[in-house]
Amino acid sequence: MGGVYSTLSSYFDPADPPRAHRAESSVSLPGRRINTGGETCNFHEPVKPPSADTPKKPKKAVEIESVDLCIGENSRDHHTDDYEVCQDGYIDDLTKEVKKAQLVIRRGQTFKVKITLNDKCSEDTQFRVISTIGKIPLASKGNYNEIITGRKSKETNWSVKLDSKEGKTVELLIYSPPKCAVGKWNLKFDAVYVGDDGEVISLSTDKTVAIQAYILFNAWCKEDAVYMKDETWRKEYVLNDTGKIYTGNYKQIYGRPWNFGQFESISLETALYVLNELTKIPITFRGSPTLISRKMSALVNSSDDNGILTGRWDGEYSDGVSPTKWTGSVAILQKYMETKQPVEYGQCWVFSGVMTTVCRALGIPTRSVTNFASAHDTDGSLTIDMHWDENEEHMPELDTDSVWNFHVWNECWMTRPDLQEGYGGWQAVDATPQETSDGIYCAGPASLVAIKNGNVGVTFDTPFIFAEVNADKVHWVKQKDGSIEKLFERSVVGKKISTKRAGSSRDFSVDMWNPDREDITDQYKYPEGTSEERAAVWRANEMSTKPTVYTEGDSQKDVTFRVEEVDNVFLGSSFEIRVVIKNTSDEKRSVGLTVTLCSVYYTGINKTKLKRERFAKELKPKSEEVVIMKVEVDDYLADMKDHTYAMKINYLGSVRETKQIFASQDDFRLRTLVPDVIPSKKSVAVGESFKVKASFKNPLDISIQNCEFTFEAAGNLKPVTISKGTIGAGEVVEAEVEVTAKRAGHCVVISSFECKEMGDIQGQCTVEVKRK
Repeated sequence: MGGVYSTLSSYFDPADPPRAHRAESSVSLPGRRINTGGETCNFHEPVKPPSADTPKKPKKAVEIESVDLCIGENSRDHHTDDYEVCQDGYIDDLTKEVKKAQLVIRRGQTFKVKITLNDKCSEDTQFRVISTIGKIPLASKGNYNEIITGRKSKETNWSVKLDSKEGKTVELLIYSPPKCAVGKWNLKFDAVYVGDDGEVISLSTDKTVAIQAYILFNAWCKEDAVYMKDETWRKEYVLNDTGKIYTGNYKQIYGRPWNFGQFESISLETALYVLNELTKIPITFRGSPTLISRKMSALVNSSDDNGILTGRWDGEYSDGVSPTKWTGSVAILQKYMETKQPVEYGQCWVFSGVMTTVCRALGIPTRSVTNFASAHDTDGSLTIDMHWDENEEHMPELDTDSVWNFHVWNECWMTRPDLQEGYGGWQAVDATPQETSDGIYCAGPASLVAIKNGNVGVTFDTPFIFAEVNADKVHWVKQKDGSIEKLFERSVVGKKISTKRAGSSRDFSVDMWNPDREDITDQYKYPEGTSEERAAVWRANEMSTKPTVYTEGDSQKDVTFRVEEVDNVFLGSSFEIRVVIKNTSDEKRSVGLTVTLCSVYYTGINKTKLKRERFAKELKPKSEEVVIMKVEVDDYLADMKDHTYAMKINYLGSVRETKQIFASQDDFRLRTLVPDVIPSKKSVAVGESFKVKASFKNPLDISIQNCEFTFEAAGNLKPVTISKGTIGAGEVVEAEVEVTAKRAGHCVVISSFECKEMGDIQGQCTVEVKRK
């Protein structure tokens, strides 16, 4: 029976053997023998001779026959019933063995156990519970606790209460404190007698029952650092196992479906493995979401600690998996745990998706957040520096800074007792390895309140994240005479910062409008151009590596350049780049403008120069002209093989009469079609099967090769890939899978399409699963 444990020694953790087989670290009552770290010692206190008043140990032994963990009831009360390990007969993802259900609970909340004895429970029988975690349990570290019914641990606030007893059965209510370490705890039970002088005498033999329980953070507990008041938020940021991660650019936002899968057994297993085996956080600090989230941001990437995922951005993925092919975290975690080697490859949205999974698995409220036009400041200047030569050519080889089309990080919800009051709430945490922090590739947690107000002295990594959302772009343009002109471009960084709205319907389609997207830009910055926003920039700049950058003013301008946004261009279509030049002066102006189109990685780094044209215009007073550069399909299609579809347009203009300089950059992303994903049924019962069909039409005038569909559904379908070979121009390709509903609720099936010529294409459908 799942959750019921007998007095067999096989239930002891091999790393934590029974009392008879190890020197146990503990702190005992005066006059009793103790063991500490394997060394035996005694308190030197005189031994009192027995007297008539000394309580005698009862002659009758009281044996615990079994312990029922009440997994069904506890998991419902603790909001953990969706965890796969709580289901009796679940299949271990690594060993493929059938497993008994395990107890998953949240700290700061009581849980129930039922104990069956070998005989009727007497009035004077008490029960002792010893809880331990870690390799060296010590009371001084808070990872060894010995509690008896009716008592509370003064040091750690663990407690156990005798709730009821009937015949041979007793029910205990055990309370774990809201600051205890999270992880897999060992719990040992025995029956005891407590004398009048407080001496505790065991009534059991060496057949002490030992079990294990996962104890997680608790967003429902007011005393827990991750407490969330809003139930809608708790359901979204702790319990929702599917969602969206936003990619594209600020003009063309695409909601990428993602299977977080935090309740899969492999997810919880991986989160605890990397914490236990790869981290150096002492067990004393394992209850801090501040330190756990910071360390997780380092462990999700492989740059330092042989962590979960390796990043790659050069388009060469033949020795691994293309980042665009992943549709969820589960397959990544499965592969990592099978090999204990970093999985290849990921990019920012993949790092963020995995980070959301492991943090939610541990109970930390977490969400993936996308910053469009995201700055990457490498020198601490809090500006993004672009360089141009005297021939109006952009010199990307000199640019150490960049502006990514988008960048995805995470936010974790917590109090910040390490900071002054007011800096709690959402904290930015970034697992993508960009820059080191204290010598490690990690970032955060950084308070959004500090970021918004430019308080970059607040830990952790606030200056770097502030620059990502609110840096100004500075163009350094070399003139013919060798001098350098400095041009500021403001309000171009940190646009439409996005996350999935809490409580939004799961039955959403993949489209450009994204009705489930929540814009949270105002949580990171004041409105662009306002006095509050400029004050935050200047306040932050005072602590930068270049505090004098704003002391030089801009030159006077009487010619304006208005770039018309390139938008809504589908892969396989031609398009135009247009700039409106207007002379506002009363004299003629001779204007030169160079337009360069490049393919770029989504990080903003140039990949290939696709087309360049230089225009010369003579503008009469108070007149305007339109410059147009036409781009044909053949100009770019061959360069889209890495599936990023990202373009950058560089503009550099000059006015001969006034020496005025204009510099700007614009990004856009080619749109692609999405697959149709259709279920055979809209509603099923638990245990019932249904089919899901995905179809995709080739939009190109050429055949596409190595076509394949991937399907997965959190808690219901492990990732499945179906190969379809070569598809002709304009043809439709289809694939179908069968899904068996395993749990009630919304079953979100995500399907992705990938081929040699295209990728990064996802769709999804939702089926309502009802209880039988």
